[in-house]
Amino acid sequence: MLKKSILAAAGAGATIALMSACGAATDDAQRPMPPSASAAGQVELGTRDTALGTVLTDGDGFTLYRFDEDTPGTIRCTGPCAEIWPPTLGAPQPDATLSARAGATTRPDGTEQITYDGHPLYRFAKDTAPGQTGGDGVKGTWHVVTVDSAHG
Repeated sequence: MLKKSILAAAGAGATIALMSACGAATDDAQRPMPPSASAAGQVELGTRDTALGTVLTDGDGFTLYRFDEDTPGTIRCTGPCAEIWPPTLGAPQPDATLSARAGATTRPDGTEQITYDGHPLYRFAKDTAPGQTGGDGVKGTWHVVTVDSAHG
């Protein structure tokens, strides 16, 4: 009986965490990645023109997003949130016009997450094709990462 109560409480806690779509924080600082980072684990960054303007994309052409509750050095989207908003992990491999603004930060689990202008980057799980921007404005805290017409 006690085991069932514990499992029920754990399930309820997981449901609440999933509904809130955010998790724990970390105080690790953002740091720029060296231009000579090894090819392993690198993620290409680029841009794509959309109805929302020119947006930042990963190497597969998927739109990248930022989360208002993240701050430089603090990642709040973990656990169930990171299932809906998968973090962009690895070392950035931006084109020359994006390189000065790309970097990485350490997530609470120790993995490296790519940043742009200090903001950790995410994909939206419901974007199923390159160029989609369905995550923009979700809960008023998720936004596409736009870049100016010079791509910088």
